[in-house]
Amino acid sequence: MSVIPDGTPVVLLNAFPVDRAQWDPLIDAMADIDALPGDVISFDMPGIGEMPIPDEEPSLELIADAAVAAMRETTGHDAAVWIGCSMGGYVAMAVAERHPDAVAGLGLIATRSTADTREAHENRLAMAAAMDGAPGVPDPRAMAEDLVGTQGPGRAALVDAIAANIATHSGAGIAWGQRAMAARPDRTAVLAEIDGPAVVIGGEHDKLVSSHDIAVMAEALFIEPVLVYGVGHLAAFEAPQEVARLLAPLTAG
Repeated sequence: MSVIPDGTPVVLLNAFPVDRAQWDPLIDAMADIDALPGDVISFDMPGIGEMPIPDEEPSLELIADAAVAAMRETTGHDAAVWIGCSMGGYVAMAVAERHPDAVAGLGLIATRSTADTREAHENRLAMAAAMDGAPGVPDPRAMAEDLVGTQGPGRAALVDAIAANIATHSGAGIAWGQRAMAARPDRTAVLAEIDGPAVVIGGEHDKLVSSHDIAVMAEALFIEPVLVYGVGHLAAFEAPQEVARLLAPLTAG
């Protein structure tokens, strides 16, 4: 866990399977436009980065409960703005369901509120089984290629950075995350109960989350979705200045 030193805290929840370094460009961009009035906390997921794998069964709810407790202990605030990308979005929605009083605002990036389809569920469990006991992802670059949507001369550096990040994580961590995501329920109805500002952001070239997925969440929140052009699944890493501008209303006032 890392903290950047008051106003409402911001909690950043990672995509799978990268660590909290994915947020560094966004943190810089939000600081540049004075969109960070309080503490900023970024969490690695269990088995990713510096976060150990817990003894408990894989569960997004476990992460959500721990994140709320850590946020409150670290900042002294009862509520924060929760910003999650992909798996981090799933955790943010679990926070909203289990700890609604901890949510002062919600930013959902390249994620979905629905549960996995049967095929997606089975694919996650198959990947988890393949990763048990493995040193890590066999082809980090191939996985990174699917996460980055940017085209042109800037693409190679972004893919290299994400591939290098993915390569540092163990197979056990990958397996834990896949099983946790496979077990998640549909939380679309939870979004309709959110009492605070919200932003839903998608990437034009996202291969993993569709524009329909983004629209479902936005409709439940009674807001308009925003599509960031020219980027993929890791929109905040690929276009940090644009995403910072879109997220800024969550921390205003």
